[in-house]
Formats: sequence, C-alpha cells, structure tokens
Amino acid sequence: MDTKELQVRQRWTLNQKIDHSLYVIESFISHFGGGVYVSFSGGKDSTVLLDLCRRVKPDVMAVFCNTGNEFPDIVQFVRGKVAGGENVRIIRPAMNPRMVIEKYGFPIHSKELARKIYYARKKSPWAVNCLNKANSKYALKPKFQYLMKTRYDISDFCCRELKKNPFARFEKETGLHPIIGTMAGESLMRQTQYIRRGGGNTFENGKIESTPLAIWTESDVWQYIRENDIKIADIYAKGAKRTGCMFCGYGCHLANEKNRFRLILDIYPKWYYHFMEYQNNGVTYREALRDILKVNNMYLPDEDPNLKLF
Repeated sequence: MDTKELQVRQRWTLNQKIDHSLYVIESFISHFGGGVYVSFSGGKDSTVLLDLCRRVKPDVMAVFCNTGNEFPDIVQFVRGKVAGGENVRIIRPAMNPRMVIEKYGFPIHSKELARKIYYARKKSPWAVNCLNKANSKYALKPKFQYLMKTRYDISDFCCRELKKNPFARFEKETGLHPIIGTMAGESLMRQTQYIRRGGGNTFENGKIESTPLAIWTESDVWQYIRENDIKIADIYAKGAKRTGCMFCGYGCHLANEKNRFRLILDIYPKWYYHFMEYQNNGVTYREALRDILKVNNMYLPDEDPNLKLF
C-alpha cells in the first residue's frame, strides 16, 4: 500500500466504497467470531458506519462515550437510540473536562503538536527534537513559539482521559474489538496509519481495530445519508460541520474554523460561557484561546469587533 493506491481507492464510486467497507467489516467480525463493537460518537460518520455494520451484523453493539464535552444534540440523539431499543451502550470517563484541563492543560493548536509541546516543556529530548528539527512536519513555526513558555500547560491528554481510556477499559472488561469511523483524508497522521497498515483492518499487538470508512470522503458520507435516508443528529441542521468534543480547541485558529465557537455561542450560550472559565494554572480557557487566535488576527465570537451578536 502506498499513497498512490490510497488515492485510487479514494476516487472509487460510492457503490465501490460501500462494497469494500462491507467486506472490511465482515472480515473483521469473522476474524473475532462476532466479538466486536462499533465506536459510536453520535456524529454523521459513525452513524453511517453503524448503518453499514448492521447490514453485516444487525445486533452489533454501538458504544458511546459521554465525555461531558458533547453537543446536547448528540447526547439526545444517542439516548433516542437507546430508548428505541437499539443495542447502544453509554460509557463515561473517570475524569470530567474541567479536571483534565486543570491537571494537564488546554487542547489547542493540534493534537500532534500539543502532545509534543507538553513533553518538550518537560525537557523530553524526543519532543524537543521533533519541534526543532528543520523541515519537520512538526517543526514549531516562529509565530507559535510562545506556546513553549506560557503560564498554562498545553497537551493532548483530554483525548486520552475522555475517550481513549474509557474505551480501553471497556475493551478490557468485555474482550470486544473496535470498529471506528475515521477516514484517511482527515489528517496526515491517519493517512500514514492507513498506508502503513495496508488497509482497513489491523491486528497489530496493542492496536487491533477496523476502519471501514478509511477511503471515504466527506462527500461520500453525505451522499450515503441522502440516498439511504439516514437520520442524523439535529446539530447538523443547526449549522455544525463537525461534532466531536464541543469545546475542542484544536485547529480553532485556522481560517476555515472561524465560525466554530460562534455557532456554540449562538445555540448554547450558557455552555459557551461556562467552558470559557475552565482554568489551568490560574489562566482561563478564554485567555488561552485568545492567545492562539490572535496569532492569525482572529477573535472569539463575543470579542470580535467585526461581529454583531444577537
């Protein structure tokens, strides 16, 4: 498997991709004698994934982790499936978002760089080398060097504590293996992982999972939803383009994400102001987000002089 072959697969028709995904799912389920589950975020991608998986195994369990940082629409959508008798299990993390931020720091810039910044500030040679290596994809640009010396911490531990650890505990308790809805086109890291693994299923020690949507694109997901009349969470009708953790700061400084927090402020103002007061080392999330946004001359929605609120 190489980049060229991945790109060929990404250009397949939707029907070809559906057939491929069903084969990936069936192979994974068969390998484990049915001992699998669907990692279900309640978002559109995992809703499509669950529909595909239930074509193969109608009673397959979907598992949703209520992190405390989910859109209310998403939680309501998942609870609706439970109330409707679907095989959906809700799990929860040991820590809540406020606790994670207080202990480990804010999720800003990107997941990969936040992790390296966290360890570089603790003098890890590996992390320091990654951030300083010339021409490295993880080299810290001059305008973001300030992240190495802020009063507050920056990390990717929110993902570990709120999602990875709860699912790891679930897998240990049940012996089930995950089918997840990630796509290779979402990031360079996921593209690299797909190519290295050589396809949608991996059985490596410590990393057993199936990614049947890996070769799909965003437009494929929407086409599948339309053509199969799939019900999705209401948050998309309200203008959300992505769901995931509601107040995740990764990528918020990018131009194409400039309306992310505006949507939350418009729909859920109490949640917005509540999260802005979360603190690390005495600094609020508002202050940390303000710092990363101003690097690209951007503002939080309730501080933007160019926006009219309400």
